[in-house]
Amino acid sequence: MNRIEDLLHDIETSQHVKILYACEAGSRAYGFATNRSDFDIRFIYISPLKDYLSLMSKEDTITQQDTMYDIQGWDLKKALLLAGKSNPSLYEWMLSPIVYRELSPVLLSLKGTMLKDHSKKVLAFHYANMAKKNLHEWSEKKDGANLIHAIRASMMLEQVIHNDMELGTIQFQKLIKRSNIFNSEDLSLLFSLKKGEEVSEHPLFSHLFAKTSNFITVSKEPLELLGNEKVDLHELEMLFFRQLGIEGESDFKS
Repeated sequence: MNRIEDLLHDIETSQHVKILYACEAGSRAYGFATNRSDFDIRFIYISPLKDYLSLMSKEDTITQQDTMYDIQGWDLKKALLLAGKSNPSLYEWMLSPIVYRELSPVLLSLKGTMLKDHSKKVLAFHYANMAKKNLHEWSEKKDGANLIHAIRASMMLEQVIHNDMELGTIQFQKLIKRSNIFNSEDLSLLFSLKKGEEVSEHPLFSHLFAKTSNFITVSKEPLELLGNEKVDLHELEMLFFRQLGIEGESDFKS
């Protein structure tokens, strides 16, 4: 943890920003990491006020990567605009069980807003397309990562369609327990695949492929019936102003 905190501190110093939230977003957050897994660190930051008032456009993403740490951060304004579109990546950041920087009060409000008012249809289409894409690639390449991604996306889709998303999770163990499609035996087999064990020809993989494909097919109708709610952009704007410390000011002085 100290190494990650040092990396975040170095980013703040070098980029002249303040990190409002930082979390793990990859296999470690899913509870599906191995000894070879890297760290997928994601964060939301705020820039100096003058950057938002500048006539010149500013970068709204910070990236830093080496063999062990894959780090990406979004400016708060970018994150809020993506929240208004029910961005799936941002939604998963809010659900991460591994947090390196706790949510600021504004981002705590953002999390509550996103989990309550997101578009289920946007999330569902994202996970359905992810599952279909990875199933297709698995059928062609037999790369274990594709089957793992397809099943994760399918469990996320199942969660979006059938569960209360305010109680959502991104963790494999919890998704499996809630699933009516997949089970602990499937999870065990997937983890063996993740660890690189010679199981790619296991007879259950064809069953898993068929099970996942069938679920995507039968999900088409309930997916179309999902609501397409949107996060109130005015509410997000108020959060932005609050973080900048300019809420409640009059536009003009008499």
